[in-house]
Amino acid sequence: MSETRFRHWPSSQTLARWGWAIAVVVVALQTATHLVNALVLDERRRWLDAAVDASVFGRANTVAIVLCALFAAVGAALGARKARRLLLSLALLLLAVDDATGLHDRIRDLPRTAELAAALAFALLLGLVLVLLTLEARHAPAAARRLLAAGLVALGLAVAVRIVGAAVNVGHGIGETKKAVGVAAEQGLDLGGWFLVAAGLASALVAEAYSPSPPPHGPALTTTPTGKPEPESMTAATFPDGAAKTSRRSRYATTWLPRLNGFKRAP
Repeated sequence: MSETRFRHWPSSQTLARWGWAIAVVVVALQTATHLVNALVLDERRRWLDAAVDASVFGRANTVAIVLCALFAAVGAALGARKARRLLLSLALLLLAVDDATGLHDRIRDLPRTAELAAALAFALLLGLVLVLLTLEARHAPAAARRLLAAGLVALGLAVAVRIVGAAVNVGHGIGETKKAVGVAAEQGLDLGGWFLVAAGLASALVAEAYSPSPPPHGPALTTTPTGKPEPESMTAATFPDGAAKTSRRSRYATTWLPRLNGFKRAP
């Protein structure tokens, strides 16, 4: 990637900060509107119900998963680990289709054999996405790694909250207030987790594609008695000939300023 192409892009650290902020704001907004709709409006506004796939926040969840798939595909096209990132993008697209249509909620309506096969396939898909995202986090910079790790933890907690809520509610009700709070917690963790993962993938992609500083010079080489060049010092700075004893300002004036004025430096 050329530096000119990405000069006006936000840095990976800036994208990471935006990712944290957007995830917090979206989760807070979803939680507040869901609780108001459930406890104050008696669930009269279905499009505000966080548990409904066709609600505003249900569609936002699908958009977040699609963004994850898009960033994985772009990373495969522009960077390394192409096969793994393409596989991750495809798996995330399948999850987005499932999230938009609610297919996993209909597994229980299938015949027994088909239900077991569908549940196993869905579990394998989730496991594949988890493994691939974990591998992406291992190779990501620190800021992106924190986002990906937090997103994966949030998604895991969302699954745990759903399992616990289903187990507690078996055979007896848990009350409308507790149910509304549980749904808000589960859906908030789910939505926030996917937004954090999307921000982490975007931050890692920008960090991989663009570095604002030029690559460092290697250490100076000296000739050994055997005639083979070896590094003089792994930390020694290297300068052009005649520039080592000059100040930084004078080196700038003698080396770069004539070039800016259209002149070539005399040999």
